[in-house]
Amino acid sequence: MKSGNYQRPLNTTETLNFKEIPQWLMECAHTLLSHGFQAYLVGGAVRDLSLGLTPQDWDLTTDALPETVETLFSESYPSGKNFGTITVVHQGHHVEITTMRQDIGYSDGRRPDHILFTHDILTDLSRRDFTINAMAYDFRSQLLIDPYNGRKDLYHRRLQTVGEPKERFKEDGLRMFRFFRFLATMDLRPDPKALKAIHPDFAQWLSAERIRDELSRLLVGTNVRSALDLMEQSGLLTQVIPELKVRQFNQSSLYPSLWHHLLETTAAIQPRLELRWAALLHDVAKPLTFQHDETGVHHYHHDRLGAELSQKILSRLRYSKAFIQSVSHLIQWHMFQLPSNATDAAIRRLIYSVGPQVIPDLLELRRADIVATGRITRQTWHIWNELSERITLLAAEAQSPHTQKLAVNGQDLIEQFQLKPGPLIGKLLAYLTDIVIENPESNEKTQLLHFVNDYLQKNQGLNLPSSHNPQDSAGYHQSD
Repeated sequence: MKSGNYQRPLNTTETLNFKEIPQWLMECAHTLLSHGFQAYLVGGAVRDLSLGLTPQDWDLTTDALPETVETLFSESYPSGKNFGTITVVHQGHHVEITTMRQDIGYSDGRRPDHILFTHDILTDLSRRDFTINAMAYDFRSQLLIDPYNGRKDLYHRRLQTVGEPKERFKEDGLRMFRFFRFLATMDLRPDPKALKAIHPDFAQWLSAERIRDELSRLLVGTNVRSALDLMEQSGLLTQVIPELKVRQFNQSSLYPSLWHHLLETTAAIQPRLELRWAALLHDVAKPLTFQHDETGVHHYHHDRLGAELSQKILSRLRYSKAFIQSVSHLIQWHMFQLPSNATDAAIRRLIYSVGPQVIPDLLELRRADIVATGRITRQTWHIWNELSERITLLAAEAQSPHTQKLAVNGQDLIEQFQLKPGPLIGKLLAYLTDIVIENPESNEKTQLLHFVNDYLQKNQGLNLPSSHNPQDSAGYHQSD
């Protein structure tokens, strides 16, 4: 631990930034100060205010013991009392107030074995992960406490640990994931010594939920490409997702390596978590479906197998069932095939099969996939844009009330034609659906019943023709 005076006055810009501390939080700090305790703003809030950003979370530290903090505030709950943290609710806002402490031992690679409460802010800051997070704002003196030159690192866009990197990462393996998350979200340069200290084995005791939360933040970062690439090179990413060991796999002589393609697709897509995961995993099954014959290289059905692999990967990371289904559905359909001159009926079949509400995300995935090939021509891009616009317009039409569902249901058919419940009802509804896809204006009860009547008279006892699957048709795509 460092010793000495590490109080720094705020510069003019920082003074203005720190005036953005909300009044309700100032009142919480004043409550501590007025009772003779220390009060500091710590963590990400100090970092963000230094940069002129609006903090998302507010954390205070004090030398008041947790039990004392509970008595000083009328509304609180022991969110992490074993580690000195009490969450205080003031004027409807939540703030975590943690007693300054020293951490002793990390035998499980996740949390300290023991803690010792302290009155020394320098001791408390010495246990922090990165220098840019090891600063404190003293509410009493209105000075910055910065024993590890975090402000300098922040302004030089440098990310390095407090103390020896290997020890920091070994204490809590999650710090490695936070390291790459900060690289992705804050446009920072990694300290080479810290990057070298990344060791995948340090993550073996972490819960899937903790890893998931860090990956979720990383993936929506503006510098996701470089952060993911460094994370993969370190071995940490493939420790968690071994399915992404694809750096050495070249998908064809015409396109970049598969890993490079996944990175470019992820960076090119909109920064929404479902889309970023779909982009990162959309071709993950290509190595497993690789085929080479006289016609060239093929990856038949990699979309379907990729959807299955994405479900396994995201399930391991404890994402919700709804989220997993959303991502895997996009991956399953990302190779949809339509010729540039596709009929409206063919486009409607695609929309019906995928779901009109999914179409915008599917088009965004296809757009990013095309961009990431690096070999798109102006003509191909023009063709794609025209097709995309047509699909978008027809998808909007498909979500109008009169086209969202058939104007008749199975019970209508049973009552109108004295039919028994069974497979025939399903076949008739599929038949009507195909008619409505061809001509949405026909989705009217009288017309549909007329179609059923004609069919039953002409084809009773025969099987209906199966619906056309747009995914099985030949047409527009950028690669297989």
